[in-house]
Amino acid sequence: MIAVPLAAGAAVAARQRRGAGAPEQRRQHVVTVFRPLSELEATQWPGSLAEIAGDVEITLAAAPGGRGTEIAVRIPESSAVSSGDVRRALRETRSLLEAGDVLLPHGPPTTVPTLLNRPLRTATRHGREGGLL
Repeated sequence: MIAVPLAAGAAVAARQRRGAGAPEQRRQHVVTVFRPLSELEATQWPGSLAEIAGDVEITLAAAPGGRGTEIAVRIPESSAVSSGDVRRALRETRSLLEAGDVLLPHGPPTTVPTLLNRPLRTATRHGREGGLL
């Protein structure tokens, strides 16, 4: 019973050590939004995607199978925007376009903090930083 929280804590610590010294990747990030392509071409970007839109390249394409629109964001080499900023902006934009609000996992806790749920609280808190656990 104690092995699971210890393993989760070790995985979080290993992920932090791995990511600490590695150079940040400049790659394309893609998210599918359940909205028609014509609707997204005519609107301005909501939320934090609008804040970084001038520093990144944004392309739109119809998602396969008529499942909405793919929003692809590529970070140019000369941009100061990080991959974490792009992942956060895409996550918030998708939430705003589909639900009308940004839902956050960290809010008032519904449980009492204990030693056994500490790894989950840590993973949830740090998962919002870069979008990866």
